[in-house]
Formats: sequence, C-alpha cells, structure tokens
Amino acid sequence: MKYILLFALIPINLFSSYISICRQCHGKNFEKRALGKSKIVNQMKKEDIKKRLMYFKTSNSIMKSYASSLSKKQIEQIANVFGR
Repeated sequence: MKYILLFALIPINLFSSYISICRQCHGKNFEKRALGKSKIVNQMKKEDIKKRLMYFKTSNSIMKSYASSLSKKQIEQIANVFGR
C-alpha cells in the first residue's frame, strides 16, 4: 500500500532509482544494517528517517552522495513511505 502512495508523490524514475540503490545496502525490504552498522530502515520512525537524511546531506559519510541531491519534500516523501 505504501508503495502505491509513493507513486503518486514521487516521479517513477526517482522512485525506482532510489529503491534499487537503497536495496543494494539496506536489503530488499530495508531489513539489513547497511555496511553492518546502519540502523534498520524498516524499523525507524518517519521523523528519524527525515532527521538522518537531512544530516546525511551535509555529512562526510557515504550517504552524502545519495542524500545531498534530495529536496526537503523528497525526504519527507521517502520518510512517509518507509517509516513507521
């Protein structure tokens, strides 16, 4: 159900590209710790996902290359889809 809502909010090319990129490290259902140390995304609250993605936009972490191009609106949409 959440994925259907996402299609209405995010262009399909952005959705599919981020899903495939995210799954490489976070697992098919976002059930893994990326690089063995991240939080498990599918267990995070929406607000925590937003805070982490905003932090990653300016951090020196590997996630900066993924998060830096996201707008606040896109971060909000991603958190709404994947967060609890």
